[in-house]
Amino acid sequence: MSLMTAAAVKYANLEKYVYWLLLATIAVIPLQQEVSSAMVAVTGFSGFIVAFLRRHEKRKPVLPRFVQILLWLLLLLGYWSLHNSADEVLSTYNFIYVVGQYALLVWLILHYAVDKKTSAASDLDLHKWHEWPRPLQIISVFLGMSLFVSVYGIVQHFTGVVPTEAWVDNDAFPELKTRVISTLVNPNILGGYLVLVISLITGLLSTSKEKMWQLVLGSGILIAGLCLLYTYSRGNWVALAVGLLLFCVCFCRRALLPLIGIGILGMWFARGAVWHRIISIFGTEDTSVALRFAYLESTLFIIKEHPWGVGWYGYQFIYPEYDFYLNNPDVIMYHCHNLLLNITAELGWHGLAVFLLLWFCIIWKAAELARFGKSRWLQGFGRGYLMASAGILVGGLTDHVYFNMQMGLLFWLFAILIMVCSEFNRKLTKA
Repeated sequence: MSLMTAAAVKYANLEKYVYWLLLATIAVIPLQQEVSSAMVAVTGFSGFIVAFLRRHEKRKPVLPRFVQILLWLLLLLGYWSLHNSADEVLSTYNFIYVVGQYALLVWLILHYAVDKKTSAASDLDLHKWHEWPRPLQIISVFLGMSLFVSVYGIVQHFTGVVPTEAWVDNDAFPELKTRVISTLVNPNILGGYLVLVISLITGLLSTSKEKMWQLVLGSGILIAGLCLLYTYSRGNWVALAVGLLLFCVCFCRRALLPLIGIGILGMWFARGAVWHRIISIFGTEDTSVALRFAYLESTLFIIKEHPWGVGWYGYQFIYPEYDFYLNNPDVIMYHCHNLLLNITAELGWHGLAVFLLLWFCIIWKAAELARFGKSRWLQGFGRGYLMASAGILVGGLTDHVYFNMQMGLLFWLFAILIMVCSEFNRKLTKA
């Protein structure tokens, strides 16, 4: 064996170790923010070393040039917006800490989640996980860890050890005793996470033909769905319902009427806090709904007077000037409870335009996978991502759970993984 061949083998093994670190990083993202940050840093540092050692090897770009430009443009707009912040130092620190992790994870996915295989079976052997394509291994690790998160949340509900004072209006919902948070920060963030989980599993289940897979995936949906119920997160209930309806219309129309029937029966037999939470969506009696309308009104004024944005992480500094509802300068509001308005408020209309164009490109690739995927799991992942995107948009009307760094990491993880799978599918097509 020549020296060059031996070096190539050694570096290939090092590359595999970084990939294992990446899998471990993805597993801990929903568990604890500081630990996930440390794992992203360690994996990124290791990845840079191996990439430097393998710098002479040719790599074909995974992302289309236009998507690359949009990613860099969004990054530059975020950096440029720092000058608009009322506290530029704190905004800069947060930008480096948060966006730095997003960028590092994107780089790691593009370098270490790409599979060199040019074939993929439609039916995957449960006992040969090591032979699965890397993108599917990543999805499986994420969904496997979601089982722990969901079960832990269900246990919290029955043990009643979770404080609810911060998230429940006791006057409006006296019967609501516990809202679970599992390993995440609050019930709404957990709800957004579970909508993502259920969407991905639903997509994979819809294309699976193997009975064992159907049982495993179906069980995952039931467990995650039960945990989502116990979050009592109304916005995420609606997000999941809309996502499921759109999914059935696009990919499984036979299930549309049964789904509507189950939904009607579920609401009919719902009792206590569940039914009360559902009907409260249409009113403003509780402080949570009233506050959200106040936040949205304030944000519209902020956007009107600051069309170029108030800077990354700058919403909290400008909000007291527009706090017409509470009128309390001691109340810190880190974000607007609306995904798209929050982006507009901080990055300006131009930042929103770039973000939406970038996300549209990713959704387009997901749609291509859903329709033209050469393997059933590719089709299922594409379908699941489309359903998750609908859930993100609908849930984002009343909350901005992706402000949370763990959720932000997951957003970029699956967005870039769609692009990796699109390239993988292109190789399968050529082969």
